[in-house]
Amino acid sequence: MPVMPGELLRFVEESEFRGTGLLVDCTVGEGGHSELFLNRFANIRIIAFDRDGEILEIARERLRKHAGRIDFINDNFAHISQHLGQVRGRVHYVLYDFGISSYHFDESGRGFGFARDERLDMRLDGCGESAEEIVNTADEKTLADIIFRYGEERWSRRIASAIVRARRGKPVGTTGELADIVLGAIPKRFHVKNIHPATRVFQALRIAVNDELGAIGRSLDDAHGLLAPGGRIMAISFHSLEDRIVKDKFRRLGRGCLCSEEPRNCRCAGTPYVKLLTKKPLRPDVEETARNSRARSARLRVCEKLAEARPSGILS
Repeated sequence: MPVMPGELLRFVEESEFRGTGLLVDCTVGEGGHSELFLNRFANIRIIAFDRDGEILEIARERLRKHAGRIDFINDNFAHISQHLGQVRGRVHYVLYDFGISSYHFDESGRGFGFARDERLDMRLDGCGESAEEIVNTADEKTLADIIFRYGEERWSRRIASAIVRARRGKPVGTTGELADIVLGAIPKRFHVKNIHPATRVFQALRIAVNDELGAIGRSLDDAHGLLAPGGRIMAISFHSLEDRIVKDKFRRLGRGCLCSEEPRNCRCAGTPYVKLLTKKPLRPDVEETARNSRARSARLRVCEKLAEARPSGILS
């Protein structure tokens, strides 16, 4: 079920291009958002990215009836500029729906959650170190840093120490084993009702395994360069780390900054490159969260490229 459909349709419909032109769906997942746009706008065309080949095939099948209006690219959205260099300046909308799909939790079998006891993998594209390798080979400080930085978990050192002690006996190989270790590491009086203590740890490992935050930053840099003047970037985040990156990138562009320096050291021209269409992130309404619990933590930010903006640039 696509998150915040009404808000996204409105931002596309009220744009300068009125629902026509090229939309890049950077995180097509199972195809919900792309289907929404293709059904609503007869003159929109989509290029859809996903780094997970399995879920891309699900989207391809779902959107088969729109085959002439959508193209699929099996790659990390961090590489959009490499694939879309030929359409630079001719993209009208860029959409991000960060995080992972319900499919990954419920059907992938790759250990993204702990509802089932699965192998600890968490890779979206099968590349790089798996979660199992990180859990069993990283030193205690590195584990604690990952859990604290990407999970914002206050018990990160205690959890890392518990993992290292447990793996001395045998490798930690499944989601159930890891969840039990975390459960035992956090004192019961600090457990939060209705939230499993391992939730933040699993989030942290998933982000680290897939370099999710780095990919967001690199892709947003390029997305602005691909847009036509009047084009819009729409970004849905699901936790504060993602939202912080989007907010910072949009604000930098909004004050005319394309460098990676701290604000006081910035020497950019100061002419705004985008207009912020959401001063604060939009949140789903009560009706949507009742229908779709996944939407509960969603935050939507949108910016529009200004005509006087340079056609390309790198932020960091």
